[in-house]
Formats: sequence, C-alpha cells, structure tokens
Amino acid sequence: MKRILWAGLLILSFNTHAFLEDEEAREKINDLQNQLNSLRSETLNSLEAKVTDLQQILQGGSLQQFNSKINEIFDDIAKIRGDVEVLQFNFESFEDRQKINYQDIENRFSRIEEELESLKNNSQNKEELLKETTQSNQAQEVQENPVTSIESIQGDIAQELESTEQQGVNGNVGTGKDLPPLIDEEQELNMFNDAEGLMRSTKYKEAFELFDRFVTTYPKSQRLVEAKKNIGYIQFALKNYKASLNTYDKLIANHPSHELMPEILYGKANTEIQLTRITKAKQTLRRIIKEYPNASNIESAKKRLKALESIKL
Repeated sequence: MKRILWAGLLILSFNTHAFLEDEEAREKINDLQNQLNSLRSETLNSLEAKVTDLQQILQGGSLQQFNSKINEIFDDIAKIRGDVEVLQFNFESFEDRQKINYQDIENRFSRIEEELESLKNNSQNKEELLKETTQSNQAQEVQENPVTSIESIQGDIAQELESTEQQGVNGNVGTGKDLPPLIDEEQELNMFNDAEGLMRSTKYKEAFELFDRFVTTYPKSQRLVEAKKNIGYIQFALKNYKASLNTYDKLIANHPSHELMPEILYGKANTEIQLTRITKAKQTLRRIIKEYPNASNIESAKKRLKALESIKL
C-alpha cells in the first residue's frame, strides 16, 4: 500500500511539472512576440528616417551621398534579416524542445503506470496469501490454546503497527528497485532546459557556461550533440565566429549522421558568411540542399544560397 501511495505521489509531481512547463511555454512565446514587435517598430522607425534622408539628398542632387545612403539602407535590411532569422531559430528550437519534453513526460507516465499496476497486483496477491495463512494459523492456535493465541496475535499487531510507524518516520517506503530510475535523468534534463532558457533569453555568457558544464557532466547524454550545436550558436551570437566555426566543424566530423546535421550545416554556413568565406558558405548550403532535401530548413538554405550567388565577387 505504501508503494502504491508513493507511485501516486510521483504521478502528481509530474502533473505539476507539466503544468509549469505549459506556463513556461506561454511565457516564452509572449517573449518572442514582444521581441518581434520591438524589432518591427525599430525597423519601421529606422527605415522611415533613412527614406526621409534619402529624399533630402535627392533634392540636394548629391550622387555620392545618395549612394552612401542606399548602402546604409541595404546594410539595415541585411541586419533585419539576420535578426528575424535569429528569432525564427529561437522559436523553432523552443517548439522542438517542447515536443521532446512532452514526449519524455508521456514516456515517464507510461513507465510509472506500468510500475503502479505491477505493484498493485503484487500487493493484492501478497495480502490475499498472507490473509489465508494468518487465518489458518490463528484457527489452529485457538483450538490448541485460546488465551495464548489471542495474546500472540495482539503482540503481532503491536509489532506491525510499531514497524509501520517507524517506516513512516524514516521514510522507508520501499527500495530503489521499486521505483523508476528518474533522478539522474531529471537532473540532466533540468540542466539542459536551464541552459536553453538562458540562451533564449539572450543571456549568452551564462548559457555558454551551463552548456559547457552539461557537456562535461553528461558526456554520454542523448542531448550532447544538441548541446554542442547550441554552444556553436552562442559563440556565433557573441561574434566569436572562428570558435563557432570550429565547434560546427567538430560536430560534422564526429557526428556525420546525426539528425541535427542540417541545422549544424546551416549554422556553419552563416558563420562562414560572417567570416566572408562566401565560396565555402555556398558549398555548405549546397550540401544541405543535396543531402537533406526534406530538412525543415531547406527553404532557408535555398534562399540563402540564391542570395549569395547573386553577389558578384
């Protein structure tokens, strides 16, 4: 009975955790929406100011100033595209992470329900067997010595009560074999989610430190490649392009068949563009298009490649 109660408490705790996950999801979506609104407002104000300046230059008739202002507008548009892609990446990564979290919680619920059903069946079988044995022994003892048998039963009840109370004080509800091994996995998931939350909040330095600690602490984690990919993205966001490129290159060399390879290659291409390695960036984008035609970022890769090919070097 104690074991069943403990499993029930576990289910309740996971329900609470899922509720908090939903609350966090709504907060993250609102935060992304606020960032997009802010970017939209700043962009409109900046472009309106640039257009006004451009009109004044046209009236003044200075061709050099006109060309300079046009180049500034192109630079602003390029920056806006980059900011929009960063927001889109954050949203898509968050959405994928939520799907994984929900699937993980659902799998845990299934394991707990199976364990709970097994404990319930075992408990019922043991109780029925114990009841039959006790009734048989008591009947035999009463026939032989009624007074002694009643005192013995009372003593057994007192001992059982004392043992139950002691177990309640010490928390000895069951052994570790009776419960699913969730502690280490939950700690791993919490560290990864905390690091990802810092990254989405643009707290890149703190996120980098936590992801780096995650890689060191859980070198065999299923989330290891994703953690390293996020490190590469954070290095890119901090404008440490050479370090970011090195991180992506190691991932490509060590995990060539990983499911996140299209995203890793796309991050590498963006880093190569920042380092003005346009030819390399084109090769990387062509690789995405050729080897991963069904990737979620295939359209972005095609657009980026088309834009690069329109540049006359």
